[in-house]
Formats: sequence, structure tokens, C-alpha cells
Amino acid sequence: MKDMSEFRFISGGIELLDLVRPLWQMLNEYHKEKSKDFEEQYISFTFEERKKKLMASELMHIDIVADSSNKYIAYCISTIDSELIGEIDSLFIKGEARKLGLGNELLKRSLSWLDSNKVKRKVITVAAGNEDVIDFYNRYGFKKRRIVLEYVRE
Repeated sequence: MKDMSEFRFISGGIELLDLVRPLWQMLNEYHKEKSKDFEEQYISFTFEERKKKLMASELMHIDIVADSSNKYIAYCISTIDSELIGEIDSLFIKGEARKLGLGNELLKRSLSWLDSNKVKRKVITVAAGNEDVIDFYNRYGFKKRRIVLEYVRE
């Protein structure tokens, strides 16, 4: 694990949303590759659609990580809705920056923000094909609550 002082963390709200676009597009591509049953949905899914949904939230917190050359390599977006449900909406770390502790740091920051806003519940949705992240989230107290199946026309 690297020393977190090697990275610059930029924290804020909705004003940072457009900065994550390139990383979000990488995440969408990653999901497209991992989730073969829903590949078409990821192909047609745009950042503008995602942004619209996120902007409907009551509160939003964004952390972006920059490396030593000031390139954005990771981000996490968390939101709180009108019923005080907090959600880790989107977390992504570029491949070369994984296994350095950035996911842990981003999740801790998001959970702290959710706690400071006194949410009633905290949720994370994991895309099909990306189940290998479940153990990571389990370490922070997130457990499987339900599994939703969606019909796919073949």
C-alpha cells in the first residue's frame, strides 16, 4: 500500500461532477466488458444520463484522486436522497492505480461524509459481472440484501 500523501484528493460536490466524465466512461466500458448479458445497455448508456440521475439527489459528495503528474486516476461519488438514504453511487480506480489503497481511502471518505449527514441507511449497487468487489464492500459492513434478476431477450 502506498503512502496516501503521494496522491492529491480533491473533495467537493456537484461542481466536480463533469471532471469525473473520462473516468466514468472507463467504468462504463469496464462494466460493458464484465457484464455480457447487459452489454447493450452499457453501450447506449451515456454520462449525461448518469449525471441527470445523480443531480436528482438532495446532496452529493465527490472525491477525485490525482497522481503525482496531476492526472485523475480514481473517483467516488456518494449521494443522499430525500429519505436520507445514502448511496455509494460510483467508485472507480484506473487499472494501474489499483491495489494501492485508494479504494479503501475513497470508501472511508464517503462513509464519513454519509455519517456526518446522519443518513438512515447506506447502500451500494454492484453491477452484474463485477461481483469480485463484494468482498471489499463486505469489509466495510455492506452485505448482500437482495439479488435482482432482469429478463434479457436472447
